[in-house]
Amino acid sequence: MEFVISSFFLSQFDNYISPSFDVRFGSITTIGSSLLCTYALKVKIGKHQIISMRVMGICLLLSLILELCYKSEKVSFENCLIARLLSLGYLICVSYNDCVEKYLVNNNFINPFKIVMIEGIFEFIMASILSIGKAPFKEIKMKYNEISSGYFLLLIFLFFLYLILSAILNAYKIYCNVIYSPMAKSLMDYLMSPFFCIYYFINDNDFNKNYFYFFISEFIAITIVFFGCIYNEYIILFCCDMEHETIDVIMERAISLENIPNNNNLSSDYDDEDDDLNGYKIDF
Repeated sequence: MEFVISSFFLSQFDNYISPSFDVRFGSITTIGSSLLCTYALKVKIGKHQIISMRVMGICLLLSLILELCYKSEKVSFENCLIARLLSLGYLICVSYNDCVEKYLVNNNFINPFKIVMIEGIFEFIMASILSIGKAPFKEIKMKYNEISSGYFLLLIFLFFLYLILSAILNAYKIYCNVIYSPMAKSLMDYLMSPFFCIYYFINDNDFNKNYFYFFISEFIAITIVFFGCIYNEYIILFCCDMEHETIDVIMERAISLENIPNNNNLSSDYDDEDDDLNGYKIDF
């Protein structure tokens, strides 16, 4: 579903959606993956993670309201809403995909590269079926007729380079997902969102060139990144007991408990006969 939505449906709404939408709403993958891991995989989450999800959820709701309020006048409300719901559906599918990969590796002990290979086969089959009756290579044919042979060879070279880099990226994603968690992997989807907002605002006339809309969106993006780092414990807040269930604080408590001697097992016997030697006999 992730592949189908991104390749065959979202392409019809490119003109109706902000170019920075995916990175600004990428934190929905953290929320989705966390809920799936909690209720499906029975992974326990701490208080700091629950609070982080709530704050990120409120920020996403505010962002969606802003998106609808400041939509372009040329775009109908229906198309604007459908485009954003499709994008959110795509991001939720990413969460499902990450959690399924995590489950297959941890519980079924499947090789991560085998999972990527099977995903690629399914996507190729679906792409072939959905391309029936269409012209998927129309743009390539147009470029072949418009540009010189040298530039066309460069295009083919870049295409194969794209395939190789995509393979490396997919391998990195699944290993990050398996070694750490789907939530830690999803953080990279929106970690740079404040910088992307600035880039798209300057170069692509994003946010309809409305400064108020841009600054509010930038503040929301920074807030989401901050609480995303809190969720994954890159930042620990020592307030409201948010630090109590973090790994670092749990380790500190465990170490401090190990260093406390057990007084019940400690006894000292004073030997009257060795008074002159000031001898103490201590049994552990």
